[in-house]
Amino acid sequence: MEPVKGGGLVSLPDGAKKIFDDLQGGSYASYAIRYAAGFEDVMMVLSGMSDYEQLEDNISYMKDFIPLTREELDAVAKVRDIFKNQETIPCTACRYCTNSCPKRIPIPDLLSCMNAKKQYKDWNSDFYYMVHTDKGGKASDCIECGKCESSCPQHLRIKDLLKETVTVFERR
Repeated sequence: MEPVKGGGLVSLPDGAKKIFDDLQGGSYASYAIRYAAGFEDVMMVLSGMSDYEQLEDNISYMKDFIPLTREELDAVAKVRDIFKNQETIPCTACRYCTNSCPKRIPIPDLLSCMNAKKQYKDWNSDFYYMVHTDKGGKASDCIECGKCESSCPQHLRIKDLLKETVTVFERR
């Protein structure tokens, strides 16, 4: 799953789709897997697949493997830059913030939902926000005590991020 980030690299932002579509060289997943497989000492790349069509796709470009061309590597670099410029939250999911939260808010999970929403704009992030907060711990439960921020090794402004999360996922 990792080369394709659990399927996340298949649902690309529009600008990234255009870059790969212009190459007319294969599926979005193929670029990620061929990129990983193209390193000199890599002998095997594991790919999670959900259906037979994905299996056939993987076989089509791995059976007689050809590393990415210079043009394809340049395209991958452009797509990587698009992802880097999406202003995602640099949470590493260490969970130090959750240990100190008196409201038991699953902060890394909610920030992950925010990142997914920013990157892919799909319904999955809304669904997973609901899953993570089903038994409480919504972003709106935050009492702004600041304990999470003082324990965050990334020095994230978690209180502000949770307020933003409320506006995105708790529309009333």
